Amino acid sequence: MNVFLAIIIAVVALAILGFAVYALRSVGQSAAREAEARPASPSRPMPLVTDFHVKGETASVFFGVPLGEEEAGDHLTELLSASAVEYVREKVDDGLPLEGVHEIAVYATRNGEPVLLDTVDLPSVGELPAEAPILSRDPEAHDPIEALAAVQSDTSVRPPSDRGDRLEPVSELVVLSGPTEAHLRAIGIDTTSMSLDDLVLGLFRVSGYNVEVGRPGFTGMKSVDPADVFSASRSGSTSLVVVIEHVEGSYPELDDSVLSEFAVAVAQINPQRAMLITDKFGPYTIYERERRDKRTVFVTRERLQGFVDSFGLT
Repeated sequence: MNVFLAIIIAVVALAILGFAVYALRSVGQSAAREAEARPASPSRPMPLVTDFHVKGETASVFFGVPLGEEEAGDHLTELLSASAVEYVREKVDDGLPLEGVHEIAVYATRNGEPVLLDTVDLPSVGELPAEAPILSRDPEAHDPIEALAAVQSDTSVRPPSDRGDRLEPVSELVVLSGPTEAHLRAIGIDTTSMSLDDLVLGLFRVSGYNVEVGRPGFTGMKSVDPADVFSASRSGSTSLVVVIEHVEGSYPELDDSVLSEFAVAVAQINPQRAMLITDKFGPYTIYERERRDKRTVFVTRERLQGFVDSFGLT
């Protein structure tokens, strides 16, 4: 009798164990299917929302995106309208009811005041449209640092006819395409008054890079403020980025001693890639240094436009 009871207990235990294993596998497979079906979150940063409310038939989304004095371009309008829809979608997923809502009003800012940029009509009352293609474009499909090979091999650097001590600011020097300006404004950069830091870090961020201030072990450049040393990482690759901005009244050409400091710092920390970006003019020695160390790229004033264009933002 005891043997028979023991057999029954063993069979029941095995059945329970088998059921538990099956249940765990089913849960794991279900979770995997859900993960595959769930769209990947966008790599590009989304515009900053400063306010949101629903009144009557209208849901209003206010972005802290600075507009210039002229009318916003089509690309910026499309980008913010699509972002507003996705912001409302997040609110709906969190339990916000959309009964009675016919439209989404999209606002940006001009001189600190909200400005109506566009109105998105919903397909039907309370129904949101599908995600717009402008948000589903993969910023990682293009590697701007690889594209900088063309900038690096550009031999068009020539002494300008007049090198005065006053250099025009970056906001006046570079020409931004409509999409590039739209993406920069969408993350809060006023392109009419941006600094070199704003431009460089903004381009990396809207291209899907994670940008952090500082780089562990970087101590070799006494002439550079630690706040102007960055790590830009994406898809397992990390680049050292050093930004040197021209100070009005200082010599307009990058000094060779700064290049030497940069070379020493790069040798010390051995990064995968290293970029020195400046709005000063570049000495001819940058070509020899780039030939000696293929990891390094010097983006000087003569190359800034090519650097901006290499990001290929759409």
